[in-house]
Amino acid sequence: MTKAAKVMVPAIKVTRLHKTFNCCKALDGVSLDINPGEMVALIGASGSGKSTLLRHVAGLAVGDSSAQGGSIEVMGRPVQARGRLASDIRATRARIGFVFQQFNLVGRLPVMTNVLTGSLGRLPSWRSLTGLFPLEDRERAFDALTRVGISETAWQRASTLSGGQQQRAAIARTLVQRAEIILADEPIASLDPESSRRVMETLATINAEDKTTVVVCLHQVDFAIRYCPRTIALKKGQIVFDGASSDLTPSALRDLYGAEADELSAPIQGSASFITDTALAVAG
Repeated sequence: MTKAAKVMVPAIKVTRLHKTFNCCKALDGVSLDINPGEMVALIGASGSGKSTLLRHVAGLAVGDSSAQGGSIEVMGRPVQARGRLASDIRATRARIGFVFQQFNLVGRLPVMTNVLTGSLGRLPSWRSLTGLFPLEDRERAFDALTRVGISETAWQRASTLSGGQQQRAAIARTLVQRAEIILADEPIASLDPESSRRVMETLATINAEDKTTVVVCLHQVDFAIRYCPRTIALKKGQIVFDGASSDLTPSALRDLYGAEADELSAPIQGSASFITDTALAVAG
């Protein structure tokens, strides 16, 4: 008798998740599976629920507490169910790297120190308080800064970096964290076109080389098509599309979003030169 095929445990599993704000449904019965090693875009117009969903996956927010509140698992471990976080949520969060839109760096501290904070979840509390990081972690932090292309900024104050550099420092922090999943919430929303390209290429390279699962909220569908093989589109808290990013043609977007499609399909000013280039930089 042959052994049964090993069942793949989803990296992220969301089941009938509901979230209500002041009688308004921010998430309305959302269910999805994301497999290990995927790079997935979450798209939607403002207020569609994409950022809310990402925060729930990270355990930074909880769904409705009713029996229909739904549940989330990450790498087979419970994150939350029916509005309650799992008792071991801190251990699960340590495996999830979160990249915020506004970088979340301490501006007065060196870039290296900011990146090293990614290791705090593995260190004893006395090291966290003293800021004495092991040599192995310091070497890993410098390697991470090298990978994201800003090693020369290691000892600069974080506040002196450009927006794109700060976002790449935030991504380097997830590498030091050894995150198995990276969740990026609108990581390019406040960046210029060239910085946006570099940030997305950095995430795509980490996904390709490390097989890290990456889920990124995006406001422009052109970046989803270029960097993410799969896109999940939300509208009014519900999934309205889940499939190949290449299927998101202008006509498909209009069918899904109507007038809101213009908000998603409009290219960032100055980005046309690389939007039309369909080959990923990591492939070259």
